[in-house]
Amino acid sequence: MARKPFTTTIDEDVQTDFKKACSDNDDKMNDVLEAFMKGYIDGDFTVEKEVTFKVKGKVNAKKEADDPR
Repeated sequence: MARKPFTTTIDEDVQTDFKKACSDNDDKMNDVLEAFMKGYIDGDFTVEKEVTFKVKGKVNAKKEADDPR
């Protein structure tokens, strides 16, 4: 299969730690990334996302029984 370049942005600390881990384990980064991609495609693992939000200012919360509408 033909090889194709892949470029993306990633958190700097994650990249630094990943490079070190690959070097420590004598692995090529592209081989590890490709293995992760194949594992994701095959359903070997999933990614869970957490959504958070922050409300600025005062929040007026009414109980449903207090709402005259």
